[in-house]
Amino acid sequence: MSLGKPVGKRRSTDSGVEPDRGALSQEKKDQRIALFLSDFDQQAKENIQEMKKELDSLLQTAEKALTVELLKMPVAIRKMRRKDLL
Repeated sequence: MSLGKPVGKRRSTDSGVEPDRGALSQEKKDQRIALFLSDFDQQAKENIQEMKKELDSLLQTAEKALTVELLKMPVAIRKMRRKDLL
């Protein structure tokens, strides 16, 4: 009846984690940290560039809206100084 398999469950001692991971040299740890920080900096720069592009787009939209509103006003008011208008 037995197919040659042992009876009962056996657990593997191999957890699949890199062996001696805790024993990494300080140099390798420093390299990993440096790599992580450089990747973080690169992602931050990309995000900042994207935000600057969005800000420029919003500013252009606001400027266009202001121009349209100014064109709706009478010429006399348009040429008036802000101080006098207020």
